[in-house]
Amino acid sequence: MKLSNDNFNVEFIEDICKDVYALQDKDNSFCVFKSIHDIFCIAYPNIDYSLIFYDIINKTKIVEIKKAHNTYIIELRHYFDDINKYNKRDLILSVSYNDRNAKIWNFNNLECIFNINPYNNGIINSACFLYDFNLNEIMIIVSNNTDSNIKEDIKIYNLSGNEIKEINNSDNEVIYINTYHDNKYNKNYIISANRESVISYDYEQNIKYKTFIESNSLYDCTSVIIINDTTTDIVKLIYSTGNGFIKIWNFHLGILLEQIKINEGYIFSICLLEGKYLFSCGKYYEKNIIKKNMDKSDIKIIHINNETTCKLINIKNLGNYLITKNLSFDGPLKLWKIKI
Repeated sequence: MKLSNDNFNVEFIEDICKDVYALQDKDNSFCVFKSIHDIFCIAYPNIDYSLIFYDIINKTKIVEIKKAHNTYIIELRHYFDDINKYNKRDLILSVSYNDRNAKIWNFNNLECIFNINPYNNGIINSACFLYDFNLNEIMIIVSNNTDSNIKEDIKIYNLSGNEIKEINNSDNEVIYINTYHDNKYNKNYIISANRESVISYDYEQNIKYKTFIESNSLYDCTSVIIINDTTTDIVKLIYSTGNGFIKIWNFHLGILLEQIKINEGYIFSICLLEGKYLFSCGKYYEKNIIKKNMDKSDIKIIHINNETTCKLINIKNLGNYLITKNLSFDGPLKLWKIKI
């Protein structure tokens, strides 16, 4: 399959990592990264709750951490830890389902250096890394999905497993969490998405910053990215929804700039290449396999049907690649070549 539009081309190469398994349709069911040893990797879970690392170039499994959790892994994140220049390492954050814990693995020696189970009344629905510039420490942000009406807040931990603080959250379950560092103001923000809105929090002050919601129901916010548009000097927050929209906001003003209707189906994931090409994955309830739109900001949107997650990686001397996951729980990861 090949997607062409003017001088832009995306070509499907092959299925890879065929033993991947994701219990939920989540944006971070796998992660891609370049390791400190210049290996271009995919980290993904299989049905046996193991964590597998795969070499994209050589198309081989590097190593497997067997039974990394006691139940299904629903989210993976990567962080390049270079605080100690003599001990740089690749950290992998994994979130499991029913055993309700988050772990951090040192990819360089496969040791588990962090393991928490913070919520008494709900599972961890999403987690991510944050670097605290004031403390010069890496933090872990976790959000919950409560099993009852008991409200539990977003929690922040250091790598020693100590809870540093909590941030008051909405009563809705948080289905996606991320962070953003504003270089201009040297401030950290936490981005929390629930079934009704996307909320940003001022990390240092522990207060709500902006709420991103308008008349149309989110019907699940599924993926959030933030970009600094250098042409307009506007920080933009972009999210996808379960009812087929991509919405673009002014991050600091909380104003909706534009909304783009992609289809009538569910958009699971978005990612942005060079600030110009927005890839989205999800279900179509139409016959079209691929649908391309262009918004007023000249962002070309390339939607791939029946895929749940899209990740970009630039491989040296080879160029840009897109990796997607098939819609089924045990569907393969797919490799796409991008030519501009």
